[in-house]
Amino acid sequence: MKKHLFLFITVFLSIALSCGKNRKPVLSDKELFAQKETTDTVRQMTSVSDTGTYVVPVVPPGIKYQESRSIDPEFPPVNFDISNRKLNIKKFNLANYYTKVRFVKLKHPMLASEGNFLFDANYRVTYDGGSMSGSGLSSRFSFMKDSIIAGDVFFGYYSYDNEGNFLHTVKTYDFPKSYDAVKNTISYDLNDYQSAMEKAGNRRNNNLFRVDDNTLAKYVYNTEDTLSRDFLFTFGTKGDTLCRFRNYNQIPVMKKLSAYPSPLPPDIYFYNKQLTVRQSMNDTVYRVIPPNRLLPVYVLNFGPYKIDIQTFIFGDHAKYLLPYTWKETNRYILFVYTQNRDTPNNRSNGSVKFFYSYYDKKNRQLYHFSEGTTIPEQELLVDNQVPNALPFILSSAEIGEDGMKVVYSKRRLEDIIKNKGFASLSPEQQKKLKTVQSELGESEVLIMILE
Repeated sequence: MKKHLFLFITVFLSIALSCGKNRKPVLSDKELFAQKETTDTVRQMTSVSDTGTYVVPVVPPGIKYQESRSIDPEFPPVNFDISNRKLNIKKFNLANYYTKVRFVKLKHPMLASEGNFLFDANYRVTYDGGSMSGSGLSSRFSFMKDSIIAGDVFFGYYSYDNEGNFLHTVKTYDFPKSYDAVKNTISYDLNDYQSAMEKAGNRRNNNLFRVDDNTLAKYVYNTEDTLSRDFLFTFGTKGDTLCRFRNYNQIPVMKKLSAYPSPLPPDIYFYNKQLTVRQSMNDTVYRVIPPNRLLPVYVLNFGPYKIDIQTFIFGDHAKYLLPYTWKETNRYILFVYTQNRDTPNNRSNGSVKFFYSYYDKKNRQLYHFSEGTTIPEQELLVDNQVPNALPFILSSAEIGEDGMKVVYSKRRLEDIIKNKGFASLSPEQQKKLKTVQSELGESEVLIMILE
């Protein structure tokens, strides 16, 4: 029963937190709320069977193409040698990558006492037979070509122009809930929540992506899947299955435990309009080239510090290095990893360490701007020397190939002022942060855009 409850909570949190830190590709204004479920020379690939012998995979009936993971000999994948612990230390200077800053202010159309943009909100959910609570609910801010879509499933999504002027309501969700603005807490019944989502037709598949005009891709990896052993499919827009990409991760031997950790999340995003995927528990970052190719572009070489899935689920994580955050831009890649698993207990006892690194694409060098710290992304204050820009907490930044965007609320600005790193900022920046915090309304957010 406990295991089933754990799995239920895991599934629920994946839904609830989908309005928080978004690791998925940004959809268009229409696709965000109305997404429907819905040639390269093929090189024969070999794989290792359970017996250790090499076999040539056979394309199953109904699948058009055999998968290819061949490299481009002119542009071989870049190797991130994480196993080399002689770290190349260099400050992460945003002024090396961004030269301009602009600010946009959005005002929520509801009164702050009735609803607001959520930032790390607490929640309490009741359901048949019990209840649960936690924190981390956040609104989403999606930047379209001519608009900004802001909001969440609790208080609705709203459209603004690029200057911050309110345009119209995109979608609201009608289910009973209460909001404590002082404690930033939402309370609601799970059945009401699910009913509202179904009536609103918001059952889009967060693992389905449009690769190009003719191709869709679906990420299907599940560590407990011992039968199909797949991790990705490509489909034609008419529903025909184009290619099946196999899972070559270890299949864990499951044990009877009351609870076990979910696998590390994958990285899935678009770069130069190409769907890019790193499978959970894998070390290779691929570009998806339809209909049947995964092009390796980066390899995270953890060497002896790489954890296998059996150890991750059932073993000790203390000596292993685990991927945490991966953000690719046109000029650099920000890569955060941890030693030991990031859990509340490990944070409180200091046994998890965070390593902050970045890869400069111009000089093809990997640098670290920390040698291992107990400060997580939710507390790491990043100094920002771009003229007229503000410092920020790293977890608040949305980093994409076209720039960096940071959303500040009055509460988040207050957290920065209380941060230990605040005293190290220049007097001018300290004063500016305090001024911005005092002037920002309870129902407003300030968006900083670095270009």
